Amino acid sequence: MLTRSFFLSILAGLVMALFTIPAVAWVDGSRVTTIRLGYYNPKDTKSGLLIGVNLSTAVDENVDFGLSVDFFHRSYKQEREVADTVSAGGVIEHTIVRELEFTTTAVPIMASLTLKLNSQLPFTYFFGGGLGYELLFNKENNYETQISDTRFYHGFCWELQGGVMYRLGRRSWLIAEVLYHDAHVKRNRKKTEAGLPIWDEVNLSGLGFRFGVRMGGY
Repeated sequence: MLTRSFFLSILAGLVMALFTIPAVAWVDGSRVTTIRLGYYNPKDTKSGLLIGVNLSTAVDENVDFGLSVDFFHRSYKQEREVADTVSAGGVIEHTIVRELEFTTTAVPIMASLTLKLNSQLPFTYFFGGGLGYELLFNKENNYETQISDTRFYHGFCWELQGGVMYRLGRRSWLIAEVLYHDAHVKRNRKKTEAGLPIWDEVNLSGLGFRFGVRMGGY
């Protein structure tokens, strides 16, 4: 059975590659590095920040093929005010108690394909997609009940994107895109007493948008 430590080892290797490959990518002018930042709204979690990197090769002026790694993160804290005090100088001090906090982090790792539509204008339209695997880490701390729990999910994912690029220089562009991401990640795969498969699942499918910078390629 694939364990959490196995997936963490894979993720660590990919992150190292994302930071080392760009240093040599510029030797070949067909290499492309795209850095993206955006907002994503999955179905079974609250919306949050999405940041990622895409490393690809420009097959020609119309087609890029590569690897993308994104990080979706959201945190929540449940707090309430329990008392106010006023100092002699008139400063009001609030006493806050934290009852609950949790963090959700998803990491989709995908092979990506991008198709560009050539234009004589400074704008170039593009669309593409990706197919890969997604990891989800969810950690909760309930300070009232003194219960802490970390859950790990994983499963296949795919994505569709479309947007526009604005040329900054000979080999650099600003990009803006909308995306649809589909993923149903699972954990606790086992069987019931009757022999039926059973598991826990989180639906991470949803819409988002991103802005970024594309460097290299044609």
